[in-house]
Amino acid sequence: MNLALTTGAVPLGLFALGVLGLCWLCAGPPRYLTRVVPLALMGALAGTVLLFVAAELLLSWWNASFPRYLYLYSAAGILAVLLVVPRWQHSRGFIRRTATVLSTAAVLLASASAANVAYGQYPTIQSLVERPGASSGEVPLRKLVPGQDTTPSTEANWTPPSNMPSEGGVYNVRIPESGSGYAAGSSLVYLPPAYLVTPHARNLPVLIALHGQPGGPADWFAGGQLQQVMDDFAARHHGLAPVVVIPDLSGGSNSNWSLCLDSKQGRGATYLAEDVPRWIRENLSAGLSDPRQWAAAGYSYGGTCAVQLAVNFPGSFPTFIDIAGENEPTIPGGMQSLLNTYFGGDPAAFAAQNALDVLKQQSFPDTAGIVVVGKDDGVYNGEGRQVYEAAKAAGMDIQLQELPGGHSWQVWKEGLAGNLDWLGHRLGILGP
Repeated sequence: MNLALTTGAVPLGLFALGVLGLCWLCAGPPRYLTRVVPLALMGALAGTVLLFVAAELLLSWWNASFPRYLYLYSAAGILAVLLVVPRWQHSRGFIRRTATVLSTAAVLLASASAANVAYGQYPTIQSLVERPGASSGEVPLRKLVPGQDTTPSTEANWTPPSNMPSEGGVYNVRIPESGSGYAAGSSLVYLPPAYLVTPHARNLPVLIALHGQPGGPADWFAGGQLQQVMDDFAARHHGLAPVVVIPDLSGGSNSNWSLCLDSKQGRGATYLAEDVPRWIRENLSAGLSDPRQWAAAGYSYGGTCAVQLAVNFPGSFPTFIDIAGENEPTIPGGMQSLLNTYFGGDPAAFAAQNALDVLKQQSFPDTAGIVVVGKDDGVYNGEGRQVYEAAKAAGMDIQLQELPGGHSWQVWKEGLAGNLDWLGHRLGILGP
């Protein structure tokens, strides 16, 4: 289950099988080679051009951070699909026709593997098949009661009992709105070993982890391997780690995500800054004593959200990590479409919540953050640097980190994992 899918033998083997499969599909009698294959090649080229135009010029499915070499793999996949029927017709016998079908599947699988290598979405077989929280049962709630001890557990005052588990747990929960009216889907919660043991650690800090678009909370556990990352941190610190809550950012699969703003498309910012923390305090008894116990971290779309929460709700999220986020929220139709869809065409309403605009008007001496960019990220590297400069000018205790890689989990995972010790100090687990 831990067999690597993004490095080593598997992607190389799939690439080789894809090449062999394409060779088989292109092989045939002279008439097939001189007529069918050239027509299929032209069709594959035309299909790839149409894909490029639709994805990057018309519908903005992705941007310049999309690795351009993946268009070669898409062309190979289209070519295989175009050739499978004529190659089948020119084949005789069960074995040859079976080889044709398997060859087509090999090309498509090699193309999918290339995309997975580029983004690192599924690093292992386990990440491909596992559904986080699916078999964990009900989340072990710890209801807030009047007068309870809210002293945070830290390395200095916590002694783990002998029966503490070696791993934390992941649970599916639905965090209801409690005033925002926001329609949220299922969220995921990571509880560290010190939470799960009896007697348990008291009043642990909270990390709100924000996912990308497209995507969902489970992506943090697939590409980001969040449970292993947090368990490793907990193992180094006597079972202590933040409670991690990964809320649904899609608005219950709304076609217009909230952009983590309060707008006509839902009060996503209020849900994240008020409803979610209220539920955590009341049901997990975490983050009870000080705003410094709270942090937000996200990648790509979620990185943009993390900055917005830190800027618009500095008293709730004085600590943040922005991993490859944008310099402002965007939608495929462009800024005017965003203004029309979310704010009735009013640019002032957008500017009142847009982080870079707010940073020009206010100072944030009590906020600390890290902006992480990928060295090979053609779009978000420059935008992240703009966020860093704006945050620095607004008085934040801000760091800029450039990591090897593009707009992928190579950067997103390390952007959190590599900064957990900093986060542990900031949240109080490891002391000031």
